Amino acid sequence: MNDVMSFGVHRLWKKYYADLLISKYKKTEKILDIASGTGDIFQLLPFKKNLYAIDPVEQMHRVSQEKNADKNIQYQVGYAEKLPYKNNFFQIISCTYGVRNYENRQQGFKEIFRCLKKNGYFLFMEFGLPKANLIKKPYQAFLDYFLPFSGSIVAKDRHSYKYLADSIKAFPSPNEVQNELENIGFTHIETIDFLSGANNIYIVQKK
Repeated sequence: MNDVMSFGVHRLWKKYYADLLISKYKKTEKILDIASGTGDIFQLLPFKKNLYAIDPVEQMHRVSQEKNADKNIQYQVGYAEKLPYKNNFFQIISCTYGVRNYENRQQGFKEIFRCLKKNGYFLFMEFGLPKANLIKKPYQAFLDYFLPFSGSIVAKDRHSYKYLADSIKAFPSPNEVQNELENIGFTHIETIDFLSGANNIYIVQKK
């Protein structure tokens, strides 16, 4: 379904995102992936240890364990809003397509800030709405009609993909997200957008 809804491009986005993580990660330090799902990001990382994963769904971890059997990943069932880790514990915290689903985004960001070491990085990738008018209207139609329809055909689950479309439309703009992060104490490093903002990578640091 991910291939259908992104026409396969999500694989390139994840590879680009993983390369960013690798470029900022110190191998002797710890990295946490929030809303880690089935462990796609860990598959793209060359590291074998000091890896942590948290997700609300235990079954996701089971799939990840099979896919990443050669890696020592510390799995935890839980949520971003209440991370079960010590202060200043991670050098990098990552989240791909999970921030949109935080029940309380501000609290999630505060917890991430608490668990990061000084000079540590928080990187996350999230869907958004394109800024360019040429793309905006077709993309709205894609969210309103194609996504729920294809979800009902391919995944047999129209409701989940209707929720996905609605959550993308409700997610704040990159500038609003940047302001939220800076109000908590993060320093904005860079926001990288694809397809005029249909997909964004946010990079912030705890200084």
